[in-house]
Amino acid sequence: MDEQVVRQDAELQKLEQEFVCVRLIQMKGVDLHLFQFDYDQSWAVFFLNSDGAIYGRYGTRAGDKRNAANHISIASFKKAIERALELHKAYPANQTQLAGKRGPKPQFPVAEQIPGLQDRAVDETTPKNCIHCHMVGEHVRKLKYQKKQLSPADVWVYPLPTNIGITLNVDDGLRVESVTPNSPAARAGVEAGDELSAMNGQPLISQADIQWVLHNSPVETMIDLALERGGRSLTKALRLDGNWKESDLSWRESSWSFRPGLWTIALSNEERSKRGLPATETALLVRWVFGKPPLAKQAGLKDGDVIVGLDGQPVPSDESHFHAQIRLHHPPGDQARLTLWRNGQREEVLLPLE
Repeated sequence: MDEQVVRQDAELQKLEQEFVCVRLIQMKGVDLHLFQFDYDQSWAVFFLNSDGAIYGRYGTRAGDKRNAANHISIASFKKAIERALELHKAYPANQTQLAGKRGPKPQFPVAEQIPGLQDRAVDETTPKNCIHCHMVGEHVRKLKYQKKQLSPADVWVYPLPTNIGITLNVDDGLRVESVTPNSPAARAGVEAGDELSAMNGQPLISQADIQWVLHNSPVETMIDLALERGGRSLTKALRLDGNWKESDLSWRESSWSFRPGLWTIALSNEERSKRGLPATETALLVRWVFGKPPLAKQAGLKDGDVIVGLDGQPVPSDESHFHAQIRLHHPPGDQARLTLWRNGQREEVLLPLE
């Protein structure tokens, strides 16, 4: 996507001439109060007024490198630019509506003040000494874990519209392509073909703007969703609760340090059957035990082990919930009790956390 934008086509070039375009390739010195976004993104855009008002964000990812561009396209990027320009024309009359697009004041104003990244401020910026985007969220979360302040809101970040039942047209960015039956969106009355325009009063220019509102909303909440349908302006009330923020973490670069020294994948019914496990029992296969940190290896875990239990309960059905449950329920210095399936027998090991 970055290469496509840099190369540009004539239409995109004309749109970008309406802005002063600045390209940043690392986070050292970047204002973290202004530039708050999903730091695991491989590509993100802010549309700003010169006074710092944010018109909107662009850039959504939810998958590994093979699927990194499933939620973005040049077509929807152009539409986001056009929508941002419309907001600019209406500024400052719409200033109050845009206020929520700026996040709360962060603990650290710049990335190089975050513990674990401070040494990178000393030397010249090089490929080995830059601050990658993912490092910002990763080290803030690590600090919270060390201080025993980690919460689910720190783990489950920037949920997709699909989490609430809305699948958007990739080339439009705001037009509803389908609605999942019995989802919060379906219960609110959202329909395929609807064009989303605002959430909680914040004007939308892209899917990333939707994620911003969802990310900053509590788990139990009511969100006002404004939309256009057949020439009519409607408002729907989205009632959200439960585990709607939870999603796959495995693609996130920041997830590697979140793992407690091992990489796992879920076993299929067929693979469980081959190992003599009931098809109804959840199981995770240990694909790789890290050398650093060595805690999992020292606990006796090996590549090829099968984990069937965590703290006396069935192991979560996927790696994301497995690691989240460990980190949220076991502070540094504690131990997680894992039940393994080895050679047709169950064994228990204690996994220390740091």
